[in-house]
Parts: sequence; structure tokens; C-alpha cells
Amino acid sequence: MPAASDAHDSSAEEIELLTRVASLYYLQEATQAEIGDALGLSRPKVARLLQRARDAQIVDISVRTHPALSAGLERELVARYGLAHAVLVADQRSEQVQRRMVARAAGNVLSRLVRDGTVVAVGMGRNVAAVVDEMPDPPPRSCTFVSAIGGSLQVGTPHNSNEIARRLASRFQGAAEALYAPAYADNRRVRDAFLAHADVQTTLSRAGAADIAIVGIGDARDDSAVVQMGCFSAKEMVELRRHGAVGDVLGAFFDLEGRPVRGGSVGRRVVAVSADELARIEAVIAVVTESDKVQALRGVLASGILNVLVTTIANARGILGGAG
Repeated sequence: MPAASDAHDSSAEEIELLTRVASLYYLQEATQAEIGDALGLSRPKVARLLQRARDAQIVDISVRTHPALSAGLERELVARYGLAHAVLVADQRSEQVQRRMVARAAGNVLSRLVRDGTVVAVGMGRNVAAVVDEMPDPPPRSCTFVSAIGGSLQVGTPHNSNEIARRLASRFQGAAEALYAPAYADNRRVRDAFLAHADVQTTLSRAGAADIAIVGIGDARDDSAVVQMGCFSAKEMVELRRHGAVGDVLGAFFDLEGRPVRGGSVGRRVVAVSADELARIEAVIAVVTESDKVQALRGVLASGILNVLVTTIANARGILGGAG
């Protein structure tokens, strides 16, 4: 059996080889055949090493959006929905790569907006969580990130607002304020009990008066993420759709015309900043990756709550192609 040090050395040697092959191919523009000749490897072996370098994230491949492709769509989104900004990224086949690119663009927006003294209300979900990982290193700020919605065991710790707020605060060297309550209570009576708690009231008031909010957008389908995670039931989604719901932000649902959906029990179970409070925040940044949320985006955009939209070119085309 090899010693632990041997395994470590082997791993280091492997990483060095992957890095060398990737550097020759991507930075020095050597062909796979030339790399094989130089390193004594077969061409199929070189191809496998390049794939492993991508899998190990030694290589980060992304396609940047040319302004000629996105600028017109961004202007039309801004004009049609009264946004301050729209930021579009190129479409990718890989869902993981797509999320990273959208998150990186949203991180750039957030870094530019946060200043000393800024308070940021933080939503939940994979898209918002990805922003923390993909944003460039921001300058230190004396700022505060506050949870705008409660947490859920089903969502998973990395995607809960408290954890995202904590990690964002760490990146900016600022402070974080957690909301110690569930995102969705069992019923209205339990929700009202949480809302009556002084600590919950203080945190939600702080989030509702924030300078910036960063949120994801949910949909109203039976297979939506919150249904799959057990936060809502499919029956509740059917009831919401019966009242016209197409999408939500922080648990507040809207129809295709941007009108609040009051029907159904879901709204009476949510512990979060309200839609009215969110509408008063100066900059509400929505981060949307998924290609199946066009209807949800139309509804939330029509509500007038959003100020900044960060999404894909395909989503922008879908929104504009079926709106108006």
C-alpha cells in the first residue's frame, strides 16, 4: 500500500500535468497532436486530460456576450418595464455554467452598488447563493446584509437567506443579520405568531427598509423547486394558478399582468418582507438563470417591483417576444 505522502505527491503531479496540458492548449494555442508529441502522450489521452482539467475547474470556459447581441434587448427591457438596468449574458448549454455566468454578472452589479452604510436585503435560492461564489472580490465596505425571508431545512443551508447573508457579509467584510423564523409556517396562525416576535419584527423591518435587495424569482408550476423541496404542496400551486399566479418573489405571487395574487393559502404562510415593502426599496436585483421562467419573469416584471434584472439573452427574447 503506498504511503500517504506518495498519494499526495501523485495528486500534485496529476494536477501539474492537467495544468500544463490546459496551458499549452488554451493559452499557447497548441493543437492536441502537438501537445501529445511534446509530452509523449496519445491524442485521445490529451483530449481526456483536457476534459479532466475542465471537470477539476482548472479551466473555466465562458462565452462573453458581445454588446451588439445584448444591448438592444437590454434597452428594450429597460424601456418596457421601467428598469434602471438590465444585464444579459450569453446562453450556455450547461445549466451549471449558465448559473455561474449569470451569478458573476449579478455579483458585478452588487459590487458596484454597495457602499459604506448600505443595507442589503437578501433572498434565498440557488441563483442568489451562486452570486457569492462567482462575484469578484469586492472592496471592504461597512455594510449590512439582512435576511429578507425565513429559512427552510428542505432548501438546504447553502441556499437559505441567513447563510447567503452571512457569506456576503464575509466577502464585503461587513455585518449580517439573520431572520430566526421559517420561510413558510404551517398555517396563518403560526405565521402570525412568528411575525409578532420582537426579534423577527426587527429583522424584517430592517430588511424592508434596505437600500438594495437581491432576490430570485420562483414560478407557479407543480414541479417548481419549492414544491419539490416540500415548502408548498402541488395542491397549493394548483390553487394559486387558479387565481392567475405565474411567479413569485419572496413568496409574493403575481399574475401575468403583475397584479398580486391574494387567493390561496401560501401567502398567509410566508415569513418575509412583503411585496409592498420590496417595491419601496430603491434597487431590487433579480437573478434568474432558468430558461423555463419566462412567464414568471413577465409577471414579476409587470408588477414594477424590480429595478435590475440579470438573466440570459434567451429569457430576454422570451419576455419581449410575448409581452405587450
